[in-house]
Amino acid sequence: MASIEVIQGPDKGRTIPLRDSEALIGREGDTLRLSDSTVSRRHARLSREKGRWFIEDLGSANGTFLNSARITRPARLHVGDQIRCGQTLLVFGGPMPHAPPMDVDENGGFLETTIRASVPANDDSVIIPTPEAGAEAIGTLRVIYDFANEVSSLLDLRQLAERVMNLTFDLVPAERGFVLLFGPEGELIPMASRYHDEGGGDGKPLPISRTIINEVVTRQVGIHSYNAMHDKRFSAGESVHDYGIRSAICVPIKGREKVLGVIHVDASEGQDPYSTEQLRLLTAIGSQTGLAVENVQLYQSAVKSERLAAVGETVAALSHHIKNILQALGGGADVVERALLEGNVDRAGSTWPIIRRNIDRINIVILNMLAYSKPRRQVLESVNVNHVLNECVELATPLADENGIALITDLNDLPPVPADAGGLHQAFLNLLTNALDAVRPQEGAVTIASDFDPLTRVITVRVSDNGAGIPPEELDRIFELFHTTKGARGTGLGLAVTRKVVREHNGTITVDSAPGRGTTFTVRLPSRTGTQVSSGDTHTP
Repeated sequence: MASIEVIQGPDKGRTIPLRDSEALIGREGDTLRLSDSTVSRRHARLSREKGRWFIEDLGSANGTFLNSARITRPARLHVGDQIRCGQTLLVFGGPMPHAPPMDVDENGGFLETTIRASVPANDDSVIIPTPEAGAEAIGTLRVIYDFANEVSSLLDLRQLAERVMNLTFDLVPAERGFVLLFGPEGELIPMASRYHDEGGGDGKPLPISRTIINEVVTRQVGIHSYNAMHDKRFSAGESVHDYGIRSAICVPIKGREKVLGVIHVDASEGQDPYSTEQLRLLTAIGSQTGLAVENVQLYQSAVKSERLAAVGETVAALSHHIKNILQALGGGADVVERALLEGNVDRAGSTWPIIRRNIDRINIVILNMLAYSKPRRQVLESVNVNHVLNECVELATPLADENGIALITDLNDLPPVPADAGGLHQAFLNLLTNALDAVRPQEGAVTIASDFDPLTRVITVRVSDNGAGIPPEELDRIFELFHTTKGARGTGLGLAVTRKVVREHNGTITVDSAPGRGTTFTVRLPSRTGTQVSSGDTHTP
């Protein structure tokens, strides 16, 4: 026997059996008489034809709504549909009190179970504050508000799904729970699962009926199904029988325009552990989860777009620089080839350093690109920083000698530190190369010094030059990617990579510079793993 249950309004809690083939809803209704003052005297009519129930609005003042959509002509009812008349909310097909849950199928026959309730996945039917809702409604709103705040900052789908699963198990009794999202091909991808028995899911397929999910997704409603094993609508789903699901709540994860997935919990206990209020609450959580999922997807899309834009910016910024290097290589190769054809070995030998230097420049550009474009996996070992500095000086000496630049070292005794020697080598070589580029040939001097403070256990490395200095307006930007003060000779990668390497070692890098008095870069590194160095002095114009 079909029935109508009042779940909201002045008559909340009433359940009326539909014994006849017709019933009138209204303040003067013969079967469904409501005390709600916003309901018309003759508000709507329920009628049965060939085992199917229909609802028709009778010209009521406030209208009749079926699943939040106003009806203008007779509409067929399905079990679990919600009917709103004024401030009263009714559910078609709710079970009779003190009786097993029953309903009629399309042919008028009895089902052994039913969808006890369904809730459309929209704000109007999920949270409707009313005076009689009282503290329960306030608690529900607080749960949803706290949940929305908690997930708003999450940027990973699996982490989000785990939070949803944790909250769901805190709110409703369940033996199993799952969060599934639709993939690009329409496949359901499990993002999180939970079993009341910790080992319950080991090696087992997910106990979820696709037929229940299809009902949720197609109608975009949250469903509370009791004794789903015997429900003819769900009987085709093998998992319902295989896992003995007797009571389940399945709600859509609904985004702004479409269903993105589902949240499913179930229990195989003899008594139905779920209430309509719990269904409404989980449906609201599903809606909030949908918004959070879309936010994560938008963020990931934005990150992908930014990476593509960065690639384009990188190509644009480096193409001109690499072209200049290749032109220099091509010119040097032409001179060497001509000298060899003429048998002038001395001329070929004098040109080779030009080729060698440009090959080194390309090598530095490529290494910097690789270092900045992806996280560097540090290989920590016991390193004496002075040995790294000496290697950098040895590599930079030919360039300094060629341009008549004095390269001065002032290296004090340092203890070995856990560090990535390759990363430090690249960082210090960048600083040394920049200093050599900043000074004038035949007049320049570059000093590299190291020291150790036994009190703070901090190693300090300074690279100084007597070049023209950096203008104050440029100081705040020198570590920005692709920003360079060297014109066509620079890529804007060196200092960005150097700062990245230093930070990976929990160190700091600062700059002190002013026009006319040169530049000093100071790197501070901790001598113990896991400690961090205070930033110390910042740049001083």
